Amino acid sequence: MSTQQLEQRLRRRSTHRSRSTALALTLVVVALIAAWIGTEAVLQAVGQRPLLADPQTVVDAALKPDAAFTTIAEVIAAALVILGVILIVLALKPGRQPRSGIDHDRGAVVIDTRILASTAANAAALAAGVPESNTSATARGHRTQVHVVPLSGIPVDRARVEQAVQDRLGRLGGKHGTAVKVTVDQKGTLA
Repeated sequence: MSTQQLEQRLRRRSTHRSRSTALALTLVVVALIAAWIGTEAVLQAVGQRPLLADPQTVVDAALKPDAAFTTIAEVIAAALVILGVILIVLALKPGRQPRSGIDHDRGAVVIDTRILASTAANAAALAAGVPESNTSATARGHRTQVHVVPLSGIPVDRARVEQAVQDRLGRLGGKHGTAVKVTVDQKGTLA
């Protein structure tokens, strides 16, 4: 495996969630059920009393259900449906972490998106000439949104702020700073 492939793999592992917890829990539940069925079968084969229920009794009750068994079966079925929906959602939803990869000549570098947002807010504050508390930003992938609240009576050049944020994030390399959206409040605050 080349160094570039290894770096891409490390970057992906750092920016995506692992689904191993859901998989491990599912396997533990399946293993416990299989162990219970096996234990009950062995106990029946040697003539001992069952731990919870005799497998033959469970099969007979399923073939000729009474009211109590039907209620228990409905509760178990509902729990299995809920578990199934949860597992399907976990399998299909994207497992992105709030992190982003940065191109670097020394190796794979991963940075939290809050740091990117803070960098964008700082660049916007400097370009707009407002305190940093008057700016806020969010970063996700290549999109960065910046919100500026100007000081009363001092206009803010939205294009200048946008260019400053693009320049600052562009120094990080790659996709950062390619899609910057700056919004400036109509009402300002007092200094």
